[in-house]
Amino acid sequence: MKILFDYQAFDMQNFGGISRYFYELINYYQSDENIKWELPIIYSGNEYLRQLDQVKGKLQPKISTAASFNNFLWGAHFKGKKYLFDIKNRMVPDKATVQTEANKQASVEKLKKGDFDVFHPTFYDDYFLNYIGAKPYILTVYDLNNQIFPEFHMYDARDKNKKLLDAAARIISISESTKSDLINIFNVDEKKIIVTHLANSLQPASVTVSDDFKKKIPAGFLLFVGNRDGYKNFLFFAQVVAALNDKGYNLNVVCTGPPFNKKELFFLNKLGAAKNFLQIFVNDNELTYLYKNAIAFVFPTMYEGFGIPALEAFSCGCPVLVSHNSSLPEVCGDAAVYFEPKHSASMAKAIASMMDDRALRQDHINRGFEQLKKFSWQATAAQTLDIYKQVVTPQ
Repeated sequence: MKILFDYQAFDMQNFGGISRYFYELINYYQSDENIKWELPIIYSGNEYLRQLDQVKGKLQPKISTAASFNNFLWGAHFKGKKYLFDIKNRMVPDKATVQTEANKQASVEKLKKGDFDVFHPTFYDDYFLNYIGAKPYILTVYDLNNQIFPEFHMYDARDKNKKLLDAAARIISISESTKSDLINIFNVDEKKIIVTHLANSLQPASVTVSDDFKKKIPAGFLLFVGNRDGYKNFLFFAQVVAALNDKGYNLNVVCTGPPFNKKELFFLNKLGAAKNFLQIFVNDNELTYLYKNAIAFVFPTMYEGFGIPALEAFSCGCPVLVSHNSSLPEVCGDAAVYFEPKHSASMAKAIASMMDDRALRQDHINRGFEQLKKFSWQATAAQTLDIYKQVVTPQ
């Protein structure tokens, strides 16, 4: 079995759930002598990719394409911004764009040679359709947030997504929730979709962090992990925390992910809560430390395709407070405390419960450890390999 992956996720992410997913697949397949895999990429800043023996030491540094796009007409959000950005890059390409094009060309060359049994693109650029010929490809769909929340996206990829879905030999959905969205929004044949859950990568037993890092972290903190844009509902959550502090709770919030932007800083200052919110970049050890020491991990998102951070929290004995929507009940089961993401009293009650009821807190920690047993990267990789075999040797 020869599997060809492409550059996309590892070009656009230094850290993140999508590149983590493909890293875990590849890492599992490395130990199977019956599987040959290839990942053509030249430039990347991805931290997971650097752990693979076949790639280690061969990658050149990559400037973030996302950062380059975000800096274009900074602060302006309007329909057509991406179109203008693409025109600008064709006329005067920046270094990030040149590096991405080099990565794409490396994948194109491998596609043209055709020396593989199945292709698994790591994101949704349809460039490969011109080169793949009759070889089958598997498409993983993580979520459909761009369709469910179009107000948070600057371009409509509906037609491109439909074309990719129609041509795929099989579609991997990372949750039953996303499968339902695929059927309802794109009318995808249910028989073509296979649900394959994701898993947790953190190793809580081996965590070590520096004393300097520990000193940065405030006492009595809630943890917010990842991006805070749009449907992630961060500002609503911040408003709830500020209201609880007005009632005497003295909560702090540690946020991993990108620095606070001007809008967020303005809002936090307006709430009088800026002093209670800390943004920090972390590696896996530091993230594990945060989970292990947080009062709770709070996931106020309005939509998730899966929700790996919930499993990370479970693995570290961290209580999980999540929105009652999309895939989260499927992933968290009875181990989480649920709230309505746009109902301040519901969210405040969930947060206060972790502060006021130690027995409830310990009960949910125990439930989290049990829920975690339902998910593993070994199972994900084995199920994915079965899907590859189905399209290479149809039954």
